Amino acid sequence: MTAHLAGLYSTYRLFEWCMAVMMVLIAITLAMHGDTMERAALRTNVDTGFTEANMATFFGSVGAIRVMAPYLDGYINNVRTGPKGAYTRAVCAAAGCLVMGQLTAALIYDAFPAASAPSFAISVFGTLAGFEALTVYVAVLDGVSCKTPLNRMLAEVKRIAGRWKRT
Repeated sequence: MTAHLAGLYSTYRLFEWCMAVMMVLIAITLAMHGDTMERAALRTNVDTGFTEANMATFFGSVGAIRVMAPYLDGYINNVRTGPKGAYTRAVCAAAGCLVMGQLTAALIYDAFPAASAPSFAISVFGTLAGFEALTVYVAVLDGVSCKTPLNRMLAEVKRIAGRWKRT
């Protein structure tokens, strides 16, 4: 398979890019003027101590790190210094899984005890949480495979072959 246009480090990581961009956009939305978190479905999150400022900070910082993680997981870390990029991806995905799971739980808590209809966002946030958990697993496997000398040599050969192919 040919490499993704954004670079070899982006191949097979489009979900991670999607989550990174989504987290940055959520942070921008929360930072805008208005009370986004005061809506009825998200009221449970406000009651547990979350504010728009701390949620925007969380989404913005994790999203920014996630934007850089595929680059860090490319040739810079895998060939020269080890699997730090893969572990960065795993930690950010775990944080995303936790917050998406918390949002899912809050919506479930809000919908089912009352006689109201559940929000369709339960399935959206739940699916995102599930795929974030899968991303944690894949990123950790990437990090472990980068530790072996054979895989590091293969990455170096691929890097050299890619450079040779372009000339």
